[in-house]
Amino acid sequence: MEEESLTASLGEPLESVLDLTSWRDGKDQSALYEQLRTVVAESVAQSERTRQPIRDIVVKRLRASAGTGTSPKEAGLYSLTPEDIAEVHRQLLFNGAAEACDGTVIAHDSLLLTVAQIGVALVAYQGGTGSWVQRLYRRDLRETYEDPVEEAIALLERRSRSDSADADDTRDPVSRLLRRGLMEYAERAILLHRSTAPWRIGHGHPVTTTILLPTTRSLFLASIDVLRGLLLDHKKFLYVASSPADRLARTIGDSLYPLEYAVIGTIADSFNDHHIDSLTSKSTGHPQERIALRQFLTDVRTEIVYGVYRVTDYSPAQVFYAHKDHVHTAASLAMADSVLQPHRGFPMLIDLADLVCRTTFDGGSFAGLVHSAYAAAGAPVRYLGERETRSR
Repeated sequence: MEEESLTASLGEPLESVLDLTSWRDGKDQSALYEQLRTVVAESVAQSERTRQPIRDIVVKRLRASAGTGTSPKEAGLYSLTPEDIAEVHRQLLFNGAAEACDGTVIAHDSLLLTVAQIGVALVAYQGGTGSWVQRLYRRDLRETYEDPVEEAIALLERRSRSDSADADDTRDPVSRLLRRGLMEYAERAILLHRSTAPWRIGHGHPVTTTILLPTTRSLFLASIDVLRGLLLDHKKFLYVASSPADRLARTIGDSLYPLEYAVIGTIADSFNDHHIDSLTSKSTGHPQERIALRQFLTDVRTEIVYGVYRVTDYSPAQVFYAHKDHVHTAASLAMADSVLQPHRGFPMLIDLADLVCRTTFDGGSFAGLVHSAYAAAGAPVRYLGERETRSR
């Protein structure tokens, strides 16, 4: 970021931030609180001043651009009534016609080995439909040698290669990137192959670059198949983002009134030709795989649309993704599920899947199992990380 832009955003030059004389005594929290109140009040007032003008501009532009460029013909502003919400509750939510999936990944990294646990839960309002877990165990050396010296030399060489200056995260067989990619693949695969409900609900962006990056050839090919099956063949899906980076979409959402939603555009802006070129250049080395990735992204980018909705005036707007053929039903489903949590304005079924995941695959229980295994092997704390032995 250019310093001029940073200065404009912060309201002061970076030099003054770097000057320690401008830092307050940590014990003086009252002054910091007053400053925080002032900044928040000014920001909220600005939002209220610009809400109606932004709304007018957005509605006009959405209507004018509908069906042109990357803007789908469905683009525009829409609203629901309480009766519409009640109908969705009866027809799609409380009768089990919608299921949500969420996953979690926990890992233990030590000098000896890495243990990664990936858990996924699938839930519906008529009762939980299942949970699945996979554990991966990485060791630097699995071969055994008759000569301990040869074994030690082999172990040193393997770890030396892992720690080389040009090594990156993707070279670790169970890297953080691979763990997340496997979790995101599993979430989508379970929605496609294990869910029996007409509507499938997921968390985040439907097409994450994590599972398309060069981790492994097998994961890449399996991910393409699952994404095609769920997004282009099944089509009746809904994804809701928790921390969307699209500030423009969030600004549009902030101008909405309760029970309104806006269909903004397709994901073609996120996966334009330049972005596709960048992804395919990083993809697996085989030309056919690069062609497959390019073809998939070209096919999917105009089929998936995104928008924003709001269910109460005091909850944040949410960004959602759906297939263009079912975007209005998807938006209604998202809003009907979100009104069940008026303080959050976020789909309760996704939160329920997350709760089942965190309960079933609890990090504390996982750590306890790992610590017990080390203790049973006669090394209770020798290979635990500093954070794992820190007093709470």
